[in-house]
Amino acid sequence: MDNESRAKDHLSEETKNMPGHPTGKEMLERECCRLQSELTKKTNELEGCVKELNCLYAISRLLEAKDISIDEILQNTVDIIPDCMRHVARSCARIMLDDLVFETSGFSQYPCRYSHPIIVYGSRMGLIEIFYPDDRKCLDEEKHLLVAIAELLGRIIGQKQVEKYLLESEKRFRSLVENSPTGIFIVQNGRIIYENPEEKRLSGPLARLFNQGDVENIHPEDIDKVRKGYEDIVSGKVKNLDMDFRFFQWSDDESDIDVKWVICRASMIEYLGEKAILVNKLDVTRAKELEHLLRIEDKMASLGRVAAGIAHEIRNPLSGINIYATNLEKILATGGSLGKGEEILRQIKSASNKIESVIRRVMDFAKPSEPKIIVTDLNRIIEETLDLSAVALGKEGIALEKKLSKNIPLCQADPHLLGQVILNLITNAAEAMKNMNDGKRIEVTSFMAAGHIIIKVSDSGPGVPLHLRKKIFDPFYTTKSGSTGIGLSLSQRIVADHGGFLTLETSKWGGSEFKAEIPLQRGGGG
Repeated sequence: MDNESRAKDHLSEETKNMPGHPTGKEMLERECCRLQSELTKKTNELEGCVKELNCLYAISRLLEAKDISIDEILQNTVDIIPDCMRHVARSCARIMLDDLVFETSGFSQYPCRYSHPIIVYGSRMGLIEIFYPDDRKCLDEEKHLLVAIAELLGRIIGQKQVEKYLLESEKRFRSLVENSPTGIFIVQNGRIIYENPEEKRLSGPLARLFNQGDVENIHPEDIDKVRKGYEDIVSGKVKNLDMDFRFFQWSDDESDIDVKWVICRASMIEYLGEKAILVNKLDVTRAKELEHLLRIEDKMASLGRVAAGIAHEIRNPLSGINIYATNLEKILATGGSLGKGEEILRQIKSASNKIESVIRRVMDFAKPSEPKIIVTDLNRIIEETLDLSAVALGKEGIALEKKLSKNIPLCQADPHLLGQVILNLITNAAEAMKNMNDGKRIEVTSFMAAGHIIIKVSDSGPGVPLHLRKKIFDPFYTTKSGSTGIGLSLSQRIVADHGGFLTLETSKWGGSEFKAEIPLQRGGGG
Protein backbone atom coordinates (compact mmCIF):
# COMPACT_ATOMS: atom_id res chain seq x y z
CA MET A 1 0.00 0.00 0.00
CA ASP A 2 1.33 3.39 -0.94
CA ASN A 3 1.71 6.33 1.46
CA GLU A 4 -1.33 8.19 0.10
CA SER A 5 -3.60 5.16 0.72
CA ARG A 6 -2.32 4.67 4.24
CA ALA A 7 -2.89 8.36 5.01
CA LYS A 8 -6.46 8.13 3.74
CA ASP A 9 -7.20 5.04 5.85
CA HIS A 10 -5.66 6.58 8.95
CA LEU A 11 -7.64 9.78 8.54
CA SER A 12 -10.82 7.81 7.90
CA GLU A 13 -10.42 5.73 11.08
CA GLU A 14 -9.94 8.83 13.22
CA THR A 15 -12.96 10.69 11.90
CA LYS A 16 -15.48 8.04 10.99
CA ASN A 17 -17.14 8.02 14.44
CA MET A 18 -17.03 11.84 14.97
CA PRO A 19 -20.52 13.32 14.51
CA GLY A 20 -20.79 16.68 12.65
CA HIS A 21 -17.28 16.49 11.21
CA PRO A 22 -16.42 16.07 7.53
CA THR A 23 -15.36 12.73 6.45
CA GLY A 24 -11.74 11.94 5.79
CA LYS A 25 -12.35 12.01 2.12
CA GLU A 26 -13.76 15.51 2.31
CA MET A 27 -10.82 16.77 4.34
CA LEU A 28 -8.40 15.22 1.95
CA GLU A 29 -10.11 16.87 -0.95
CA ARG A 30 -9.96 20.23 0.82
CA GLU A 31 -6.27 19.82 1.53
CA CYS A 32 -5.63 18.90 -2.06
CA CYS A 33 -7.48 22.02 -3.20
CA ARG A 34 -5.42 24.18 -0.84
CA LEU A 35 -2.18 22.66 -2.03
CA GLN A 36 -3.26 23.03 -5.63
CA SER A 37 -4.07 26.71 -5.03
CA GLU A 38 -0.74 27.25 -3.31
CA LEU A 39 1.06 25.54 -6.17
CA THR A 40 -0.73 27.71 -8.71
CA LYS A 41 0.15 30.83 -6.74
CA LYS A 42 3.81 29.84 -6.48
CA THR A 43 3.86 28.93 -10.17
CA ASN A 44 2.43 32.34 -11.06
CA GLU A 45 4.98 34.04 -8.81
CA LEU A 46 7.75 32.02 -10.39
CA GLU A 47 6.50 32.87 -13.87
CA GLY A 48 6.41 36.53 -12.83
CA CYS A 49 10.00 36.32 -11.58
CA VAL A 50 11.05 34.64 -14.82
CA LYS A 51 9.34 37.41 -16.78
CA GLU A 52 11.13 40.04 -14.69
CA LEU A 53 14.46 38.35 -15.14
CA ASN A 54 13.88 37.94 -18.87
CA CYS A 55 12.92 41.60 -19.10
CA LEU A 56 16.00 42.82 -17.23
CA TYR A 57 18.20 40.39 -19.15
CA ALA A 58 16.80 41.55 -22.49
CA ILE A 59 17.43 45.19 -21.58
CA SER A 60 20.95 44.37 -20.39
CA ARG A 61 21.63 42.54 -23.66
CA LEU A 62 20.97 45.79 -25.52
CA LEU A 63 24.29 47.08 -24.20
CA GLU A 64 26.13 44.28 -25.95
CA ALA A 65 24.93 45.44 -29.36
CA LYS A 66 27.60 47.44 -31.19
CA ASP A 67 26.93 51.04 -32.13
CA ILE A 68 23.47 51.04 -30.56
CA SER A 69 22.22 54.50 -29.60
CA ILE A 70 20.38 55.60 -26.46
CA ASP A 71 17.25 56.20 -28.57
CA GLU A 72 17.30 52.60 -29.81
CA ILE A 73 17.82 51.26 -26.28
CA LEU A 74 14.85 53.24 -24.92
CA GLN A 75 12.54 52.25 -27.79
CA ASN A 76 13.45 48.57 -27.41
CA THR A 77 12.85 48.86 -23.66
CA VAL A 78 9.26 50.17 -24.01
CA ASP A 79 8.62 47.35 -26.50
CA ILE A 80 9.84 44.76 -23.97
CA ILE A 81 8.02 46.03 -20.84
CA PRO A 82 4.38 45.02 -21.73
CA ASP A 83 5.42 41.37 -22.10
CA CYS A 84 6.34 41.41 -18.42
CA MET A 85 2.93 42.68 -17.21
CA ARG A 86 -0.20 40.65 -16.25
CA HIS A 87 -2.31 42.09 -19.07
CA VAL A 88 0.30 41.57 -21.74
CA ALA A 89 -1.96 42.24 -24.68
CA ARG A 90 -3.38 45.49 -23.38
CA SER A 91 -0.64 47.07 -21.22
CA CYS A 92 1.51 49.77 -22.77
CA ALA A 93 4.64 51.68 -21.73
CA ARG A 94 6.19 55.08 -22.28
CA ILE A 95 9.61 56.60 -21.54
CA MET A 96 10.20 60.34 -21.57
CA LEU A 97 13.79 61.56 -21.58
CA ASP A 98 14.36 65.30 -21.78
CA ASP A 99 12.32 66.31 -24.86
CA LEU A 100 12.21 62.80 -26.33
CA VAL A 101 9.24 60.39 -26.01
CA PHE A 102 9.34 56.63 -26.66
CA GLU A 103 6.08 54.60 -26.70
CA THR A 104 4.92 51.06 -27.38
CA SER A 105 3.18 50.42 -30.68
CA GLY A 106 -0.52 51.38 -30.49
CA PHE A 107 0.10 53.35 -27.31
CA SER A 108 -2.97 54.47 -25.35
CA GLN A 109 -2.79 56.70 -22.31
CA TYR A 110 -5.11 54.74 -20.00
CA PRO A 111 -6.22 56.42 -16.76
CA CYS A 112 -4.59 53.73 -14.63
CA ARG A 113 -0.82 54.17 -14.58
CA TYR A 114 2.31 53.76 -12.51
CA SER A 115 5.51 55.75 -13.07
CA HIS A 116 9.04 56.06 -11.72
CA PRO A 117 11.76 58.66 -12.41
CA ILE A 118 14.94 57.83 -14.31
CA ILE A 119 17.93 59.12 -12.33
CA VAL A 120 21.31 59.64 -14.01
CA TYR A 121 24.25 60.54 -11.76
CA GLY A 122 21.92 61.96 -9.09
CA SER A 123 19.85 64.10 -11.47
CA ARG A 124 16.34 63.35 -12.73
CA MET A 125 16.64 62.92 -16.48
CA GLY A 126 13.30 61.33 -17.40
CA LEU A 127 10.30 59.17 -16.51
CA ILE A 128 9.21 55.58 -17.19
CA GLU A 129 5.46 54.81 -17.15
CA ILE A 130 3.22 51.72 -17.46
CA PHE A 131 -0.48 52.08 -18.38
CA TYR A 132 -3.31 49.55 -17.72
CA PRO A 133 -6.67 49.30 -19.51
CA ASP A 134 -8.64 48.79 -16.25
CA ASP A 135 -8.64 50.34 -12.82
CA ARG A 136 -6.80 47.57 -11.06
CA LYS A 137 -3.87 48.49 -8.88
CA CYS A 138 -0.33 47.89 -10.04
CA LEU A 139 1.07 44.81 -8.36
CA ASP A 140 3.99 45.25 -5.99
CA GLU A 141 6.04 42.92 -8.17
CA GLU A 142 5.33 45.08 -11.21
CA LYS A 143 6.27 48.21 -9.27
CA HIS A 144 9.53 46.60 -8.20
CA LEU A 145 10.21 45.62 -11.80
CA LEU A 146 9.55 49.14 -13.04
CA VAL A 147 11.88 50.56 -10.37
CA ALA A 148 14.58 48.05 -11.36
CA ILE A 149 14.16 48.96 -15.05
CA ALA A 150 14.37 52.68 -14.24
CA GLU A 151 17.57 52.15 -12.22
CA LEU A 152 19.06 49.98 -14.98
CA LEU A 153 18.19 52.59 -17.61
CA GLY A 154 19.78 55.29 -15.43
CA ARG A 155 23.04 53.35 -15.40
CA ILE A 156 22.83 52.57 -19.13
CA ILE A 157 22.11 56.20 -20.06
CA GLY A 158 24.95 57.39 -17.81
CA GLN A 159 27.33 54.90 -19.38
CA LYS A 160 26.25 55.86 -22.90
CA GLN A 161 26.68 59.55 -22.10
CA VAL A 162 30.20 58.89 -20.83
CA GLU A 163 30.97 56.87 -23.97
CA LYS A 164 29.60 59.70 -26.11
CA TYR A 165 31.66 62.33 -24.30
CA LEU A 166 34.77 60.15 -24.53
CA LEU A 167 34.20 59.55 -28.24
CA GLU A 168 33.68 63.27 -28.89
CA SER A 169 36.76 64.07 -26.82
CA GLU A 170 38.78 61.47 -28.73
CA LYS A 171 37.59 62.92 -32.05
CA ARG A 172 38.55 66.44 -30.98
CA PHE A 173 41.92 65.23 -29.71
CA ARG A 174 42.57 63.22 -32.88
CA SER A 175 41.61 66.22 -35.01
CA LEU A 176 44.06 68.39 -33.07
CA VAL A 177 46.83 65.81 -33.40
CA GLU A 178 46.14 65.04 -37.07
CA ASN A 179 46.17 68.75 -37.99
CA SER A 180 49.00 69.76 -35.67
CA PRO A 181 52.00 71.55 -37.20
CA THR A 182 54.07 69.49 -34.76
CA GLY A 183 55.26 66.05 -35.80
CA ILE A 184 53.96 63.50 -33.28
CA PHE A 185 54.71 59.79 -33.03
CA ILE A 186 54.70 57.03 -30.41
CA VAL A 187 57.34 54.32 -30.06
CA GLN A 188 56.52 51.15 -28.14
CA ASN A 189 58.44 47.89 -27.91
CA GLY A 190 60.93 49.07 -30.49
CA ARG A 191 58.45 50.04 -33.19
CA ILE A 192 56.45 53.10 -34.20
CA ILE A 193 52.77 52.46 -33.48
CA TYR A 194 51.44 55.90 -34.40
CA GLU A 195 52.54 58.93 -36.41
CA ASN A 196 50.54 61.97 -37.50
CA PRO A 197 50.65 63.53 -41.02
CA GLU A 198 53.23 66.17 -40.10
CA GLU A 199 55.49 63.46 -38.73
CA LYS A 200 55.11 61.53 -41.97
CA ARG A 201 56.18 64.67 -43.84
CA LEU A 202 59.30 65.08 -41.71
CA SER A 203 59.69 61.36 -40.92
CA GLY A 204 62.68 59.36 -42.03
CA PRO A 205 65.78 59.69 -39.86
CA LEU A 206 64.10 60.92 -36.69
CA ALA A 207 61.68 58.03 -36.67
CA ARG A 208 64.62 55.63 -37.08
CA LEU A 209 66.44 57.41 -34.27
CA PHE A 210 63.76 56.63 -31.68
CA ASN A 211 62.95 53.30 -33.25
CA GLN A 212 66.47 51.87 -33.58
CA GLY A 213 68.83 54.46 -32.10
CA ASP A 214 70.05 55.23 -35.66
CA VAL A 215 71.96 58.55 -35.81
CA GLU A 216 73.27 58.14 -39.36
CA ASN A 217 71.31 61.12 -40.71
CA ILE A 218 71.93 63.42 -37.73
CA HIS A 219 74.25 66.39 -38.37
CA PRO A 220 77.81 65.39 -37.30
CA GLU A 221 78.10 68.29 -34.84
CA ASP A 222 74.90 67.20 -33.06
CA ILE A 223 75.40 63.41 -32.98
CA ASP A 224 76.90 63.23 -29.48
CA LYS A 225 74.15 65.39 -27.99
CA VAL A 226 71.40 63.42 -29.74
CA ARG A 227 72.88 60.02 -28.86
CA LYS A 228 73.16 60.96 -25.19
CA GLY A 229 69.58 62.27 -25.15
CA TYR A 230 68.32 59.10 -26.79
CA GLU A 231 70.13 56.88 -24.29
CA ASP A 232 68.86 58.95 -21.36
CA ILE A 233 65.20 58.69 -22.37
CA VAL A 234 65.32 55.00 -23.39
CA SER A 235 67.12 53.96 -20.20
CA GLY A 236 64.65 55.86 -18.05
CA LYS A 237 67.34 58.17 -16.68
CA VAL A 238 65.06 61.09 -17.56
CA LYS A 239 61.29 61.13 -18.10
CA ASN A 240 61.27 64.20 -20.33
CA LEU A 241 63.89 65.42 -22.78
CA ASP A 242 64.06 68.68 -24.75
CA MET A 243 66.70 69.42 -27.37
CA ASP A 244 67.15 71.05 -30.75
CA PHE A 245 69.41 69.65 -33.44
CA ARG A 246 69.95 69.31 -37.18
CA PHE A 247 69.36 66.34 -39.44
CA PHE A 248 69.58 65.57 -43.15
CA GLN A 249 66.34 65.16 -45.08
CA TRP A 250 66.36 63.63 -48.55
CA SER A 251 63.92 64.68 -51.27
CA ASP A 252 61.28 62.14 -52.35
CA ASP A 253 63.38 61.03 -55.31
CA GLU A 254 66.57 61.13 -53.17
CA SER A 255 68.20 63.49 -55.65
CA ASP A 256 68.63 66.34 -53.17
CA ILE A 257 69.28 66.74 -49.47
CA ASP A 258 68.39 69.53 -47.04
CA VAL A 259 69.59 70.33 -43.55
CA LYS A 260 66.62 70.67 -41.21
CA TRP A 261 66.46 72.10 -37.70
CA VAL A 262 63.97 70.60 -35.23
CA ILE A 263 63.04 71.19 -31.63
CA CYS A 264 62.31 67.76 -30.19
CA ARG A 265 60.60 66.71 -26.95
CA ALA A 266 60.56 63.05 -25.91
CA SER A 267 58.55 61.84 -22.92
CA MET A 268 58.06 58.47 -21.26
CA ILE A 269 54.34 57.67 -21.09
CA GLU A 270 52.05 54.72 -20.51
CA TYR A 271 50.10 53.81 -23.64
CA LEU A 272 47.54 50.99 -23.66
CA GLY A 273 48.96 49.69 -20.40
CA GLU A 274 52.61 49.59 -21.51
CA LYS A 275 55.53 52.00 -21.42
CA ALA A 276 56.09 54.03 -24.57
CA ILE A 277 57.98 57.09 -25.81
CA LEU A 278 55.90 60.05 -27.00
CA VAL A 279 57.88 62.28 -29.35
CA ASN A 280 56.88 65.80 -30.43
CA LYS A 281 59.04 67.63 -32.92
CA LEU A 282 58.68 71.00 -34.58
CA ASP A 283 60.39 72.06 -37.79
CA VAL A 284 62.17 75.31 -36.84
CA THR A 285 64.42 75.53 -39.89
CA ARG A 286 62.93 78.81 -41.06
CA ALA A 287 63.08 80.27 -37.55
CA LYS A 288 66.75 79.29 -37.26
CA GLU A 289 67.49 80.93 -40.61
CA LEU A 290 65.77 84.15 -39.51
CA GLU A 291 67.61 84.06 -36.19
CA HIS A 292 70.88 83.67 -38.09
CA LEU A 293 70.06 86.73 -40.22
CA LEU A 294 69.14 88.73 -37.12
CA ARG A 295 72.45 87.82 -35.53
CA ILE A 296 74.27 89.10 -38.61
CA GLU A 297 72.21 92.30 -38.54
CA ASP A 298 72.98 92.79 -34.87
CA LYS A 299 76.67 92.24 -35.55
CA MET A 300 76.64 94.84 -38.28
CA ALA A 301 74.81 97.30 -36.03
CA SER A 302 77.38 96.72 -33.28
CA LEU A 303 80.25 97.24 -35.72
CA GLY A 304 78.61 100.43 -36.92
CA ARG A 305 78.54 101.76 -33.38
CA VAL A 306 82.30 101.14 -32.93
CA ALA A 307 83.28 102.17 -36.46
CA ALA A 308 85.09 105.24 -35.11
CA GLY A 309 87.26 103.02 -32.94
CA ILE A 310 88.05 100.73 -35.85
CA ALA A 311 88.94 103.69 -38.06
CA HIS A 312 91.21 105.04 -35.32
CA GLU A 313 93.01 101.70 -34.95
CA ILE A 314 93.62 101.62 -38.71
CA ARG A 315 94.39 105.34 -39.11
CA ASN A 316 97.23 105.41 -36.55
CA PRO A 317 99.34 102.67 -38.16
CA LEU A 318 98.51 104.07 -41.62
CA SER A 319 99.83 107.48 -40.55
CA GLY A 320 102.94 105.74 -39.28
CA ILE A 321 103.39 103.96 -42.60
CA ASN A 322 103.12 107.27 -44.45
CA ILE A 323 105.74 108.84 -42.17
CA TYR A 324 108.04 105.83 -42.52
CA ALA A 325 107.60 105.85 -46.31
CA THR A 326 108.51 109.57 -46.47
CA ASN A 327 111.62 108.97 -44.36
CA LEU A 328 112.56 106.06 -46.58
CA GLU A 329 112.26 108.25 -49.68
CA LYS A 330 114.59 110.81 -48.09
CA ILE A 331 117.14 108.12 -47.26
CA LEU A 332 117.04 106.76 -50.78
CA ALA A 333 117.26 110.26 -52.29
CA THR A 334 120.28 111.24 -50.17
CA GLY A 335 122.00 107.87 -50.32
CA GLY A 336 121.61 107.28 -46.59
CA SER A 337 122.67 104.13 -44.80
CA LEU A 338 121.03 100.87 -45.66
CA GLY A 339 120.67 100.03 -41.99
CA LYS A 340 118.28 102.95 -41.43
CA GLY A 341 116.25 101.81 -44.44
CA GLU A 342 115.94 98.28 -43.05
CA GLU A 343 114.75 99.65 -39.69
CA ILE A 344 112.10 101.75 -41.41
CA LEU A 345 110.93 98.70 -43.40
CA ARG A 346 110.56 96.73 -40.14
CA GLN A 347 108.46 99.56 -38.70
CA ILE A 348 106.30 99.63 -41.85
CA LYS A 349 105.81 95.87 -41.57
CA SER A 350 104.88 96.18 -37.89
CA ALA A 351 102.31 98.88 -38.66
CA SER A 352 100.93 96.76 -41.50
CA ASN A 353 100.56 93.81 -39.13
CA LYS A 354 98.56 95.99 -36.73
CA ILE A 355 96.18 96.95 -39.53
CA GLU A 356 95.85 93.32 -40.55
CA SER A 357 95.10 92.38 -36.93
CA VAL A 358 92.30 94.96 -36.71
CA ILE A 359 90.80 93.85 -40.02
CA ARG A 360 91.01 90.20 -38.98
CA ARG A 361 89.21 90.91 -35.70
CA VAL A 362 86.47 92.77 -37.55
CA MET A 363 86.13 90.00 -40.13
CA ASP A 364 86.06 87.30 -37.44
CA PHE A 365 83.38 89.20 -35.61
CA ALA A 366 81.28 89.93 -38.69
CA LYS A 367 81.47 86.66 -40.61
CA PRO A 368 78.21 84.67 -40.55
CA SER A 369 79.71 81.45 -39.22
CA GLU A 370 77.90 78.63 -37.43
CA PRO A 371 78.47 78.44 -33.67
CA LYS A 372 81.78 76.71 -32.98
CA ILE A 373 82.74 75.66 -29.46
CA ILE A 374 86.49 75.72 -28.80
CA VAL A 375 88.84 76.28 -25.87
CA THR A 376 88.53 80.01 -25.22
CA ASP A 377 90.28 82.67 -23.14
CA LEU A 378 87.39 84.94 -22.16
CA ASN A 379 89.67 87.66 -20.78
CA ARG A 380 91.32 87.93 -24.20
CA ILE A 381 87.88 88.23 -25.83
CA ILE A 382 86.98 91.01 -23.39
CA GLU A 383 90.26 92.84 -24.09
CA GLU A 384 89.77 92.69 -27.86
CA THR A 385 86.18 93.92 -27.54
CA LEU A 386 87.26 96.81 -25.31
CA ASP A 387 89.92 97.74 -27.88
CA LEU A 388 87.21 98.00 -30.54
CA SER A 389 85.03 100.14 -28.27
CA ALA A 390 87.56 102.38 -26.52
CA VAL A 391 87.88 105.22 -29.04
CA ALA A 392 84.12 105.49 -29.70
CA LEU A 393 83.42 105.55 -25.96
CA GLY A 394 86.14 108.15 -25.39
CA LYS A 395 84.61 110.47 -27.99
CA GLU A 396 81.29 110.23 -26.13
CA GLY A 397 82.98 111.19 -22.85
CA ILE A 398 82.56 107.76 -21.29
CA ALA A 399 85.22 106.53 -18.89
CA LEU A 400 85.92 102.85 -19.59
CA GLU A 401 87.24 100.77 -16.69
CA LYS A 402 88.14 97.09 -16.53
CA LYS A 403 88.78 94.74 -13.63
CA LEU A 404 89.69 91.36 -15.08
CA SER A 405 90.72 88.58 -12.73
CA LYS A 406 94.00 86.89 -13.60
CA ASN A 407 92.67 83.59 -12.28
CA ILE A 408 90.16 83.05 -15.08
CA PRO A 409 90.77 79.58 -16.61
CA LEU A 410 90.13 78.59 -20.20
CA CYS A 411 86.60 77.43 -20.97
CA GLN A 412 84.57 75.76 -23.72
CA ALA A 413 82.85 78.55 -25.68
CA ASP A 414 82.33 80.26 -29.03
CA PRO A 415 84.64 83.30 -28.83
CA HIS A 416 82.94 85.21 -31.65
CA LEU A 417 79.44 84.84 -30.19
CA LEU A 418 80.50 85.81 -26.67
CA GLY A 419 82.45 88.74 -28.11
CA GLN A 420 79.21 89.81 -29.77
CA VAL A 421 77.42 89.62 -26.40
CA ILE A 422 80.04 91.75 -24.63
CA LEU A 423 80.10 94.35 -27.42
CA ASN A 424 76.30 94.50 -27.40
CA LEU A 425 76.20 95.09 -23.64
CA ILE A 426 78.86 97.83 -23.88
CA THR A 427 77.10 99.64 -26.73
CA ASN A 428 73.75 99.36 -24.90
CA ALA A 429 75.36 100.92 -21.82
CA ALA A 430 76.77 103.77 -23.92
CA GLU A 431 73.37 104.32 -25.56
CA ALA A 432 71.70 104.53 -22.14
CA MET A 433 74.00 107.41 -21.11
CA LYS A 434 73.93 109.46 -24.34
CA ASN A 435 71.78 112.21 -22.78
CA MET A 436 74.01 112.60 -19.71
CA ASN A 437 76.47 115.51 -19.58
CA ASP A 438 79.02 114.03 -17.21
CA GLY A 439 79.70 111.15 -14.85
CA LYS A 440 79.39 108.59 -17.66
CA ARG A 441 81.17 105.38 -16.70
CA ILE A 442 81.28 101.79 -17.92
CA GLU A 443 83.03 99.05 -15.98
CA VAL A 444 83.73 95.54 -17.24
CA THR A 445 84.74 92.91 -14.67
CA SER A 446 85.48 89.20 -14.73
CA PHE A 447 85.96 86.66 -11.94
CA MET A 448 85.28 83.04 -10.98
CA ALA A 449 82.35 81.92 -8.82
CA ALA A 450 80.94 78.41 -8.22
CA GLY A 451 82.44 76.86 -11.35
CA HIS A 452 81.29 79.73 -13.57
CA ILE A 453 83.12 82.62 -15.18
CA ILE A 454 81.23 85.80 -14.31
CA ILE A 455 81.35 88.78 -16.67
CA LYS A 456 79.71 92.02 -15.57
CA VAL A 457 79.08 95.12 -17.66
CA SER A 458 78.02 98.01 -15.40
CA ASP A 459 77.12 101.61 -16.22
CA SER A 460 76.24 104.81 -14.40
CA GLY A 461 73.17 105.51 -16.52
CA PRO A 462 69.55 105.83 -15.39
CA GLY A 463 69.05 102.07 -15.13
CA VAL A 464 66.01 100.02 -16.15
CA PRO A 465 62.73 100.53 -14.23
CA LEU A 466 61.59 97.48 -12.26
CA HIS A 467 58.37 97.10 -14.27
CA LEU A 468 60.38 96.80 -17.51
CA ARG A 469 63.00 94.33 -16.34
CA LYS A 470 60.89 91.28 -17.19
CA LYS A 471 60.42 92.57 -20.75
CA ILE A 472 63.98 93.70 -21.42
CA PHE A 473 65.01 90.29 -22.83
CA ASP A 474 61.86 89.80 -24.93
CA PRO A 475 62.53 89.59 -28.70
CA PHE A 476 61.92 92.89 -30.51
CA TYR A 477 61.25 94.78 -27.27
CA THR A 478 63.13 98.09 -27.30
CA THR A 479 62.93 101.60 -25.86
CA LYS A 480 65.28 103.00 -28.53
CA SER A 481 64.11 104.44 -31.83
CA GLY A 482 65.63 102.81 -34.90
CA SER A 483 66.48 99.61 -33.01
CA THR A 484 65.19 96.12 -33.77
CA GLY A 485 65.21 95.20 -30.09
CA ILE A 486 66.80 91.85 -30.90
CA GLY A 487 70.21 92.52 -29.30
CA LEU A 488 69.52 91.59 -25.68
CA SER A 489 67.28 88.69 -26.69
CA LEU A 490 70.05 87.26 -28.87
CA SER A 491 72.62 87.88 -26.17
CA GLN A 492 70.55 85.98 -23.63
CA ARG A 493 70.06 83.15 -26.12
CA ILE A 494 73.80 82.94 -26.85
CA VAL A 495 74.63 82.77 -23.14
CA ALA A 496 71.88 80.17 -22.59
CA ASP A 497 73.27 78.08 -25.45
CA HIS A 498 76.53 77.99 -23.51
CA GLY A 499 74.63 76.61 -20.50
CA GLY A 500 74.76 79.94 -18.68
CA PHE A 501 72.55 82.83 -17.63
CA LEU A 502 72.30 86.52 -18.52
CA THR A 503 70.59 88.63 -15.86
CA LEU A 504 69.99 92.30 -15.11
CA GLU A 505 70.80 93.91 -11.77
CA THR A 506 71.42 97.42 -10.44
CA SER A 507 74.99 98.72 -10.62
CA LYS A 508 76.84 100.35 -7.74
CA TRP A 509 76.17 103.72 -9.41
CA GLY A 510 72.43 103.07 -9.67
CA GLY A 511 72.53 102.22 -13.37
CA SER A 512 72.28 98.85 -15.11
CA GLU A 513 74.53 95.87 -14.50
CA PHE A 514 74.28 92.91 -16.85
CA LYS A 515 75.80 89.72 -15.47
CA ALA A 516 76.71 86.79 -17.73
CA GLU A 517 77.50 83.46 -16.02
CA ILE A 518 79.40 81.06 -18.30
CA PRO A 519 80.14 77.49 -17.09
CA LEU A 520 83.65 76.16 -17.63
CA GLN A 521 82.19 73.12 -19.36
CA ARG A 522 79.49 73.86 -21.88
CA GLY A 523 75.96 72.70 -20.99
CA GLY A 524 72.43 73.12 -22.28
CA GLY A 525 71.09 72.68 -25.75
CA GLY A 526 72.23 74.50 -28.81
